[in-house]
Amino acid sequence: MKMKKKLDQLVSDYIETWSTVDSQIRKQLVEKVYSNSAEFFVNQPEGSPTKHSGSEAIFTNISNVNERMVIRDKLETEFTGYSENHDTLKVTWQMKNLNGEIVVKGMDFLQLQNSKIIKDYLFII
Repeated sequence: MKMKKKLDQLVSDYIETWSTVDSQIRKQLVEKVYSNSAEFFVNQPEGSPTKHSGSEAIFTNISNVNERMVIRDKLETEFTGYSENHDTLKVTWQMKNLNGEIVVKGMDFLQLQNSKIIKDYLFII
């Protein structure tokens, strides 16, 4: 049960990392959930595959996404679930506009080591 609570907290912090508009809190959360040498991979439907290496580059990427989608477009991230399998998490989420309509759905596969993310694969679905 102790491990479940740790995973619940990690997932909560992970979602908040993408959701908070406070850059200082975001920075603290990135440092809390990602290892320093973490890698982030995304293949957006209309873009080319992208990789960010290191927690600083991941922080910059999350900040750019936050600026565009949360602050400018006023989308809210809603956590929809997670499951765990041998130090890998599948986290599902969606983003809603001010009218409550779902405009983006996604999932992440998070590979963990020592309770921190070492690889983050984001999928827009």
